[in-house]
Amino acid sequence: MKEAGYTQGSLAKAVGMAQSSVWRLASGGGASSKRLFRIARVLNINPHWLAEGIGEMKSTLGVDMPLSISNTVACYDPEERAKKDVYPLTIYNRIEWVLTPGVGGKKDFESMFWLPKIVAVNAQVSVDDSIAIVAQDDSMSPAINEKDMVTLDTSYTDIKNGKIYAVSFGGIGMFRTLFELPEEKIRLKSNNPSDYPEVIVPKKELTIIGKVYYVAGIID
Repeated sequence: MKEAGYTQGSLAKAVGMAQSSVWRLASGGGASSKRLFRIARVLNINPHWLAEGIGEMKSTLGVDMPLSISNTVACYDPEERAKKDVYPLTIYNRIEWVLTPGVGGKKDFESMFWLPKIVAVNAQVSVDDSIAIVAQDDSMSPAINEKDMVTLDTSYTDIKNGKIYAVSFGGIGMFRTLFELPEEKIRLKSNNPSDYPEVIVPKKELTIIGKVYYVAGIID
């Protein structure tokens, strides 16, 4: 916060949360927040470092993101956006690159994905916290096919059993249906168990990037 020139109050206002919540995180009283990705974006730091202390603190998001995307997405006027029928979302080519911006250089980002406003309204999601990711395999087919454009809300990290999330486990990003189990365990289920067997992992070792709410793809 100091390096970025924010106080607890100004950061709270920038990310849309209560100042008391920022104070709780800064003082160590809270382990995480649904606003983690928004906080990382505002402070220009690596969300994986912010969440787990992994990797470098500083993000290269502002350096590697093409200027046209940075100007259009990060500086898009909310009042103007509200008048539009579509919302621009940043597209990531891999799930892993959401957590470590800059690893893939400019390949991290493609041109924007335009999300229909009616989708955001019906799904009741946070557009400011939404991103799009290109699916890299068929582990969740037919719900998500390889090369489909998958949109998710990064502010929604609470587990709702039977819903699909983008997650990272052991440094590997994937889309999986999650189920919360006793003893702080999470079951990760694919739609193709013969090639992608389900696993049960400790909750503390799983990074939930966000809940999937929309998928778009080309029919062959």
